[in-house]
Amino acid sequence: MCRALCLLGVLPWAWGPAAWAGATLSGLLGEKALISVNGGPPKVMAVGEVHQGVRLLAVRGQQVEIEQDGRRRVLNMGFASGAGNTPAGARATLSADGRGHFLAQGEVNGSAARFLVDTGASLVVLPASLARQAGIRLDAANPMWVHTANGRARAHRVLLNSLKVGELRAHMVEAMVMDDSQLPIALLGMSFLNRYNMNREGDLLTLTQRY
Repeated sequence: MCRALCLLGVLPWAWGPAAWAGATLSGLLGEKALISVNGGPPKVMAVGEVHQGVRLLAVRGQQVEIEQDGRRRVLNMGFASGAGNTPAGARATLSADGRGHFLAQGEVNGSAARFLVDTGASLVVLPASLARQAGIRLDAANPMWVHTANGRARAHRVLLNSLKVGELRAHMVEAMVMDDSQLPIALLGMSFLNRYNMNREGDLLTLTQRY
């Protein structure tokens, strides 16, 4: 698999839901956690915040401590299918082109997109034109500098509402947006790929839901 960009200094999200008593841990970012309660939409929570009766007490590495109904429990990151994400048994099978690159048709926030699979990219990376089509506002995004194969470039960090490839659909996917001159095609990076098992057999790459 190719490495079109080497993105340095980026803190990727850690993904995969872990559930207890209706609370699901879907992701972590620094001292914040993405938690869904009773199958509802996930919410980014800071320590001390309460969401639908669940209080986030602490974030420690790949786990969080919560309080619900007067009891304290720890949620660990896992890989079972989570609310609003990929259903069990879903997959995407990609074929290599003549240069050995894997290309994928998909959607970003419901807008059609074409991706190049890049396991060397920490995040999904979108050209600015695709980001605009997907309704992503860069004026509210955090600017940053990244190192690419062509040198230093300016980018914006964003959070995608949804990203779909084949039967696989993920929500709240961290991504970066770069100028079209720096990025002619969207990169399907590890902030999406890390959520799935990857199995390559010859010219076929299959992504399947982790359990």
